[in-house]
Amino acid sequence: MTTSSLPDIPGGWEERTVEIGDASLQLILPADPDQFLEDPQVLDANRKNDYMPYWAFLWPSAVPTAKALEFAPWPVGTRLLELGCGIGLVGLAALARGDEVVFSDYDPICLQSVIRNAQANGLPHPETLLLDWREPVEEQFPVIIGCEVTYDGPMHPVLLDLLDRMLLPDGVCWLSDPGRFQAPRFHKLARERGYLITIRDANGNECA
Repeated sequence: MTTSSLPDIPGGWEERTVEIGDASLQLILPADPDQFLEDPQVLDANRKNDYMPYWAFLWPSAVPTAKALEFAPWPVGTRLLELGCGIGLVGLAALARGDEVVFSDYDPICLQSVIRNAQANGLPHPETLLLDWREPVEEQFPVIIGCEVTYDGPMHPVLLDLLDRMLLPDGVCWLSDPGRFQAPRFHKLARERGYLITIRDANGNECA
C-alpha cells in the first residue's frame, strides 16, 4: 500500500492489518493520533467550534462491531449509512459483507482515507458524505450504523434529530458503545422519542 494519495498529517500514516474473526482488513491510518492534539490548525478549529480529530483513532469498539456484522439483522446488499465513520473499519467490513455503504463524517481527511482503504482491500469504490449532524441530508436509509458515537451527551438530541430525518420509519439503527456512562442516557432519551431499544453484546446475544 502507499500513502501517496493522502494528505500529510501530524505524525504521518502507517499501515496496519486488523483481524476481524477469520478475515482481515489492511488499513492505512494515522501513525500517532495524539500528535493532532498539538497541531495549530486543530487547536484553532477547537477554539472555534470544539472540533476534535476523533476520526484519527481506531476506537475499542470498532473491531468487535465489525465482527458483529455477521449477526446483522438486515439482508446482505442493504444500502446503509455509517455515522462518524472515522478510519472506516466498520463500514469497510459491511462493504466486504456485500452491503452498499455510505460513509459519513465531518472531517474530509478521513473520507479520503476510507476511499484509499477500500481500494487497498479490493473493495468497491465507496460512497462518502461530508455530514454535519446538525444539517441532515434528505436521503433516508433502511439501516444506519455508528461506532462509539454516543460519547457526547449534549449531542444526543442532535443525533436523535438526525435519526428522525434520515432513518426510514421501519428502519434499524445499530450503534455500538464500549460501556460508557453516556450510553444509558442516550437509550433513555431515545425511548422517550419513541424508539424501540434492544441491547446486545458483541456476540449478538440480547442483554437483560
